[in-house]
Amino acid sequence: MTASCVHVMVIAADNRFRIREGIIQAVSEDIREAYPQDGRPWVIGYSGGKDSTALLQAIYYALAQPPRMELRKHLYVVACDTRVESPRISARIGAELAAIQNAAERDRLPLTCHLVYPRLNDTFWVNLIGRGYPSPTSRFRWCTDRLKIFPVSEFIQSVVSQSGSAIIVLGARKAESATRAQTMRRREIEGNRFRPHADLPKAWVYTPIEDLTTNEVWTYLLNVPSPWNGNNRELVALYKQASGGECPLVIDTSTPSCGQSRFGCWTCTVVDRDKSMEALVECGEEHLEPLLAVRGYLKEIRDTPGSRYDLRRNGTTPYRRGTEEVMTNTGPFTHQTRIDILRRVLEAQKESGITLIEGDELTIIQEIWNREENRHPCKPDVPADTVARIWRHVYEEAPMPGQEDHYNYLDEENRLLHEVCEQQDVPFEMMRRLRDVEEEYGHLKRRHGLSEEMREIVRSYSHGEQGG
Repeated sequence: MTASCVHVMVIAADNRFRIREGIIQAVSEDIREAYPQDGRPWVIGYSGGKDSTALLQAIYYALAQPPRMELRKHLYVVACDTRVESPRISARIGAELAAIQNAAERDRLPLTCHLVYPRLNDTFWVNLIGRGYPSPTSRFRWCTDRLKIFPVSEFIQSVVSQSGSAIIVLGARKAESATRAQTMRRREIEGNRFRPHADLPKAWVYTPIEDLTTNEVWTYLLNVPSPWNGNNRELVALYKQASGGECPLVIDTSTPSCGQSRFGCWTCTVVDRDKSMEALVECGEEHLEPLLAVRGYLKEIRDTPGSRYDLRRNGTTPYRRGTEEVMTNTGPFTHQTRIDILRRVLEAQKESGITLIEGDELTIIQEIWNREENRHPCKPDVPADTVARIWRHVYEEAPMPGQEDHYNYLDEENRLLHEVCEQQDVPFEMMRRLRDVEEEYGHLKRRHGLSEEMREIVRSYSHGEQGG
């Protein structure tokens, strides 16, 4: 790796792909001035696409090139895997993070890579199949907070709690859209390269490549070798295949939604068509075809008569604004619809060879259905082993993940809870259900019904229901 990589450009033959003289040098100098400005660690957003790759590459070279400055504060590279990422992007992120980490250790940079996930209770399938949330729309995009904002925000907040403050470094660019440019300008502070984050206290935002054009980003990536030996031409090929762009690291509601992005969650039903997935299938990725079919079904079933209850999850009836006319098919998916969706997802998983839904999600889905058996106004008749039955039907009697050992799926938090419950002689299943119900209501401003549901759980165990 040499400093000359930052400055020497091989200009593409196509005149559209030229970089304004000195612009990359200016970005590099700004980063070198910004880094030692204070002791706040940097949290660098990485999504695997062109902008975040260019950003991280520019930071890496700026800090590693001679004359080497004293690198006293830490760099956290954070990426978010929603569990429903486009498979090609998910694979790229994992490989790139490993390469970045190895290169940082080789070059003695104070940099670590972190991949965050949504909480189990917040995953797409737990909410859609488990709780029956309808497929997301532009008016009811319940997924963005749970899948993207919360996991990244929690990571940033953990850094802030350790260090007192943090700088969030993003690959946002004004040329992305007029709305993005307006938002960025509105939050600028004259004479300060950092601006306060709108929602995260003690967190500041820094966007060093904000003035680069899209063509300049591509030209930079194609002509400057990756410091971690990443294959930028492979990234270009991926974009070319999918005719697209990236899903940005989402840290607040002002970040453009993946619904308007070319790469994002393969389950996204906010847009009419997933053109990137369609293009990948047309370019030879036939194994992705079952995913495309599931996504199409999720969009279709959302508005199919009879696919959803007429009552909300809390038992109330929606009305048209200003009238007393009852709105039908406006509640959560019926349990029969959820069962059908789960079967289709598992069939697509088997056919594609790609893990689409994890064993821990399947376990939580069944637990949610079991709880709703007692409290849903429509009193659905769902056997306690419905999920396992569907799995065995699709996989021809193969055991569902986690069934071999009931606690295989438990994460460290659950293992600790199980240990404490054994010590205190308290039913583990009761405590886990109480915790899960509290988490289910945790993101709601109004938690009406929580205390009643928790009392019902305790009452059921006090009348002899088996615990852990």
